[in-house]
Amino acid sequence: IFKKDRKTAKVYRIQIYDSPDPDKAQREKANFLNSFSQWPAEIVWNTPNYKVWVGNFATQLEADRALQKIKKKYMYAFPFQPKLDD
Repeated sequence: IFKKDRKTAKVYRIQIYDSPDPDKAQREKANFLNSFSQWPAEIVWNTPNYKVWVGNFATQLEADRALQKIKKKYMYAFPFQPKLDD
């Protein structure tokens, strides 16, 4: 009864990398986790690139705070809200 509807739950992520090469994306994910083990990371195939998305932030503020730390190593990182599948 108290479960949130996934379609209405807002989640923020940070994209740190994208590449058409899955091996490079995998390497970048591993590098990220070595530096920032406090946040989860995943590789998402989004034609035509593999993207490395990190975090599962509940609020924009939480994502922005993480972004400040992540940008020291990944200057092109940016926060976004993924579209949830129906």
